[in-house]
Amino acid sequence: MAKTKAFGGITPAIWNCVKTTSYTEHGTVYSPAGANTGTATTSTPVGDVVLGFNYDSVKDTVTYNIQKKPFIVSDDTIWNGIQETIDHCS
Repeated sequence: MAKTKAFGGITPAIWNCVKTTSYTEHGTVYSPAGANTGTATTSTPVGDVVLGFNYDSVKDTVTYNIQKKPFIVSDDTIWNGIQETIDHCS
């Protein structure tokens, strides 16, 4: 699986929901707060998952790239988790 993945259909409302839900459910911190580009960091028992993100409100897309992750966490696990959160927010 690729280290970068784009998700479409992300309206500003969905984007805000994704960030809020990710924080509530997983403790994910989007930094800098309120920015459309930055990092999303999730601490897990096996190490931090750090993703770069770029939200494009004109195209309604968000692109993530994996910057750091524990070796036992698969790319698919990350992408599927993001997709589940987007589905929940849609």
